Amino acid sequence: MASGHTVVVERRGAQTTGGTGRPRTAVVLAGGGFKGAFELGALRHLVERHQVIPDIVTATSAGAILGTVVAQARTHQDLLQRLDEADADLMSMTRIDVVFAEQPWLQELDGTVAADRIRQLLVESGPTSFDDPAAVDSRSRRGRRHRDHHRRNAGTDTGGQDAHPFAGVLEVVHRLPAAHRVSTDHTARGILNLDPFEAALRGATGTGTGTGTGTGTDTDTGTGVTSIDPDLVARDGLDLRLATTHVRDRVTHYVTEDAGLIGPDARTPIGDPGAFDLIDGLIASASVPGVFPPRLLGGEEYVDGGVLANIPLAAAVALEPERIFTLVASPVREPDHRAAVQVAERLGYLATQVENLATPLPEGTVNTVIQPTMLVVGTFEVHPGRMRIDIDYGWLRAQEAVADLDDGIRPILTTVSDTIIGLRQRAWSLENRLLDARDRSDLRELGAVKSAIRSAVGARRDLGFPAPSASDDWGHRWEVHTRATPDDLPSTFD
Repeated sequence: MASGHTVVVERRGAQTTGGTGRPRTAVVLAGGGFKGAFELGALRHLVERHQVIPDIVTATSAGAILGTVVAQARTHQDLLQRLDEADADLMSMTRIDVVFAEQPWLQELDGTVAADRIRQLLVESGPTSFDDPAAVDSRSRRGRRHRDHHRRNAGTDTGGQDAHPFAGVLEVVHRLPAAHRVSTDHTARGILNLDPFEAALRGATGTGTGTGTGTGTDTDTGTGVTSIDPDLVARDGLDLRLATTHVRDRVTHYVTEDAGLIGPDARTPIGDPGAFDLIDGLIASASVPGVFPPRLLGGEEYVDGGVLANIPLAAAVALEPERIFTLVASPVREPDHRAAVQVAERLGYLATQVENLATPLPEGTVNTVIQPTMLVVGTFEVHPGRMRIDIDYGWLRAQEAVADLDDGIRPILTTVSDTIIGLRQRAWSLENRLLDARDRSDLRELGAVKSAIRSAVGARRDLGFPAPSASDDWGHRWEVHTRATPDDLPSTFD
């Protein structure tokens, strides 16, 4: 399915949200790890420029995190505030200790090659494909060469294809001396856990100054992650469905706004009310199999909803909206990594995003799909600058998706936007090299790239599609980095 295309089914009668005069609207938020930055940018455009207020939110994994934050809002102004909070949360999560903690078995392997290798896989994982090879940054290239070296030495060479960052973990563990070996069953409980992130969502104060009251209004819980107030989510006016995968039955179940559990039809209650809370359900939705341990909901094990419903469109359709916006973090295609395929096969299903999007739409429903055509960040990549680029990419794609474009202008606009994002990735890479080394040989190329960005942004504006106000800086200033710019480098580019 082409990026941003709108799927329209003939309307018969307008279905509106009581008293508002607007169509009942669903927002579908897909999983994708830190690639969810794209969805944040897309949703911000919909809210800011088109006053979209969801009546239904269906979400998976990373999308469930964003979806639960915005599900606290009921008004346009409140929604804008929640999006600001989600943005701050995402940037705070670039500190991986805010989100992840190691499982005890990994901590017990301190000092071993396996422990070092697993930690390296986590911090080095990044984007694995770009439409423009020049957009791949030098750090990612160096990381892949380093990983390929380890694969060859470990006898796990993948033939030059990038593996999922956790694909080789079991092979590494199995090569340990017997005294340090960890069982496959033990590693199946996960490499990491989401305990620090869960604590922040529940309002626990770390070393910061936040009050941690759990009201959903704290801007700092000691981690920079804003706490979530389940009572705000449970108010009338919004239906929430967080997709999770029931491990034993190999089906999708959904957690609701009031922490209920419902079946695959997204309507029928199952289990005992009050057996878990909303945060438990959110963590279950984000518990990637093999990376994080399963979560118990009502005494049953659940893992990431993305195993079967990475794009939970079917849940939105079941609630009968008139209008759907489906936000997807990755280009819709077959899984890139064999590891992802193996996880789905082990659970008994291999449902892809393509199949998720094939959900039939009832009469009177319009589904606008907003998705990238290239990757900007990897699933577990935590560079703030790259995520900021991906947020802007989502904004541009949303602008295109909701516009009434003919088939002639759409591919031109898509190409211009991809060019802008590809050039910004290249600029970020060159800047990163300049910050890394005393060699300033990349400075001339960086200036040329910045000039090309200015031209591309201007071309897009000439087509009648101005980028966000911050785009004035894209071709003139540095991208976001975690290090200060040395004094011998220019602060602006003209």
